[in-house]
Amino acid sequence: MLLSCSGIRCALPCTLLQTPALLLRVTQCLPPFHQQYVSQTFHPVSIAPALQDLVTTGRLKQDDSQRFAAKALNTLQTAVTLEAQTPSPQANSSSSAQLANQTSSSSLLQLPRGAYLWGTIGSGKTMLLDLFCSTFPISDRQQLGLCRLHFHEFMLTIHSRLHSLQESVPRIKGHSQFGLPVYRYAPLNGHPVDLVAQSIARDTRVLCLDELHVTDVADALILGQLFSALLREGTVVVFTSNKPPLELYKNGLNRQYFLPFVKLVQKQLAVIEVSAASDYRLQDQALGEVLAMPGLRNTDAQRKEGQQGVMLVGPGSHDALDVMWGETAGSLQTEATLNVGFGRMLHVPKQLSQGQQASRSSSSNSSTPGPAAMLDFEQVCGQQGLAPGLDQGGALGPADMVALAAAYPLLFIQGIPVLQWSQRNEARRLVTLIDTLYDMRCRLECSAAGKPRQIFAELLDHARRLGIATTSGLSSASAKLEQAEATAADLHSGLRHGLAENSEDEEPVSLALLQEEVVMYGRAISRLSEMCRLQPA
Repeated sequence: MLLSCSGIRCALPCTLLQTPALLLRVTQCLPPFHQQYVSQTFHPVSIAPALQDLVTTGRLKQDDSQRFAAKALNTLQTAVTLEAQTPSPQANSSSSAQLANQTSSSSLLQLPRGAYLWGTIGSGKTMLLDLFCSTFPISDRQQLGLCRLHFHEFMLTIHSRLHSLQESVPRIKGHSQFGLPVYRYAPLNGHPVDLVAQSIARDTRVLCLDELHVTDVADALILGQLFSALLREGTVVVFTSNKPPLELYKNGLNRQYFLPFVKLVQKQLAVIEVSAASDYRLQDQALGEVLAMPGLRNTDAQRKEGQQGVMLVGPGSHDALDVMWGETAGSLQTEATLNVGFGRMLHVPKQLSQGQQASRSSSSNSSTPGPAAMLDFEQVCGQQGLAPGLDQGGALGPADMVALAAAYPLLFIQGIPVLQWSQRNEARRLVTLIDTLYDMRCRLECSAAGKPRQIFAELLDHARRLGIATTSGLSSASAKLEQAEATAADLHSGLRHGLAENSEDEEPVSLALLQEEVVMYGRAISRLSEMCRLQPA
């Protein structure tokens, strides 16, 4: 069974998605913020002229790296379209030869099996990915089975499918040498990872995955085999990432098993750097105004009006957010329990369900986009997490974040602190939350002890004192600003923290992991700045 949503076909089979939250996510198929501003009816249909139209009309600034990437993706679109229009494998080879003749002047995409866009934070990689998805003809899109997901969401579905596949295998009863009953699983007709890849490839010709970032050893161990099987089955894959392929999972546990994936990317995908002189998300002009396009559906235009959330900063931010929640929920506030799957339940103490939406005050000039929930920072990012009781507690993971974002298009988060070095785990969960809300186009309204950069400032300062380059992954303009702030911070706090790194009580730190975290912090600062406008409490 295939799902069609918002004109973009999401071709992951329903059987792939075992958890209710993930199934809801694919049913909605909501790309990031700027997707809503991209026209669905470009003529001629291809990404390069579409991008040039945005530049010509002043809705995007000229960027040579984006233009180069768009040309490469344009070639990939042509290859995919030719293959989709070819009815037989024999004709497929002739169409590939035709494409090779058309693109013989460029060696960038010798094998049109996909692309890997990498570059600094806020350089436009996700925008290019969404533009790539939206500029296929509607008929081709239905024929291709185009699916666009966040990388971590995709991997959650893979692990869920592997688990379900294992559970579906019948068990065979035998006997040991002592006559005792012994149970074993019946053999599969192939490796489980290959079987899952084949089930995806049957209906998915184009798979677009945003924000490839590997820190989980369980993901690292299967990526090579998974995507090798997908490419072998004919699926075209497009990634975005903040790092070049060789820097992925650097110094990670059992990295030797991850290296086949790196070699696969380098050999079969076009590796394209998208660099930028500045982080476009941090520019003064709102992204919605920059990318606004004609031909929007009414629902998209309405969402654009109220898409950006609010970050309340200052001593009275806690009370101010309570007032905003009261204006949203009124007396209709209830409790709810979310089924994440695998037997895990999340207890949401304050929520506004579908059909109970209350209008916000006229001064806010916006309406609730759907169900909403009010949570504390400790509930979402703390060690205990959301649970009916302490015995069922536990920190939230990516699947939990997806469940919350799928259930609540509007989230209120109370009390985001300025994170300290001892709160690195909380910081990682906050980054995961921001990435999930950003990708699923949820609106975030929150209270915080500081601005986005200030929230992560202490973590970045500490990483810098340990010798980590905190400007890696940033655009040149953002890097200069970061360096200036770092110099000032070091002058004030160098003596105070000079002995801290060598303290016997301090937990040993993996510098490779810390470098990954620094990139995550930078991405979170950029995305949070786009998602929320600052408002003094």
